[in-house]
Amino acid sequence: AGGQLGAHWLVAEHPEWFEGCTEAIGEVGGFSTEVNGKRLYLLESGEKGIAWLRLTASGTAGHGSMRNHDNAITHLARALVRIGEHEWPVEPGPSMQLLLEKVRELTGLEGTPDELLEHFGPAVRMIGSGLRNSTNATMAQAGYKHNVVPGEAVAYVDGRPLPGHHETFVSRVQDIVGEGVRVEPYHEDIPLEYGFEGDLVDAMTVSLLKHDPEAHVAPFLMSGGTDAKAWHKLGMTSYGFTPLRLPGDLDFTALFHGVDERVPIDALQFGTRVFDEFLDLA
Repeated sequence: AGGQLGAHWLVAEHPEWFEGCTEAIGEVGGFSTEVNGKRLYLLESGEKGIAWLRLTASGTAGHGSMRNHDNAITHLARALVRIGEHEWPVEPGPSMQLLLEKVRELTGLEGTPDELLEHFGPAVRMIGSGLRNSTNATMAQAGYKHNVVPGEAVAYVDGRPLPGHHETFVSRVQDIVGEGVRVEPYHEDIPLEYGFEGDLVDAMTVSLLKHDPEAHVAPFLMSGGTDAKAWHKLGMTSYGFTPLRLPGDLDFTALFHGVDERVPIDALQFGTRVFDEFLDLA
């Protein structure tokens, strides 16, 4: 999902196939979590942008046995440490504000946004990312031989800006890195956020609660990217809704792109019933 050869290709090459479509349903939403012993289904009403960045450091090439105070790898390493240690400020948008309100309701507690989201347990890794911009170094490339100092070192950073932060994100990362290392976009895509209201949201909520009457529903801003970014180009409003009722002790978000990625069979069976209900209502 989100790749250039899937939905983006369809939108670019065959937009006429989607004429008249105004709304879309996609992945990463409708799964259950637990807060204070109560089941809470999260519906994706937005997602962060994509800002994959390339960092390039230059230095003086030379023999590895000699002193070198202009080492490109060292310059790059310092920049990556700055990125890794940077604490982006908490800036929740509308979806996350509604989620925080729901957590307060279910727990009866106050606290900072980070403190409130700790009630999600391990899932806070993904859910908490919706509170702030994020930057994670993912690849580094430099050198070709043990005794040769390279003249250039390159690293790649997975940046995910919040809605409203995309235009200034690269310059903000450059400020964090400082002088001596160039930051440039490698691949970018837009952040999205839609209102948590309307007939489609009502249909998702009703279909879930019909099959799990004691549960609760709230929106969230997803940390990754989906085909919603492509559908947005055609003016569609998109929500993430792939309903799953999960065991409370399953660290579901840790399985994303992980080893043995899976969902329980009974969660899929539940989702089939809910989605069938949703299609009747939508």
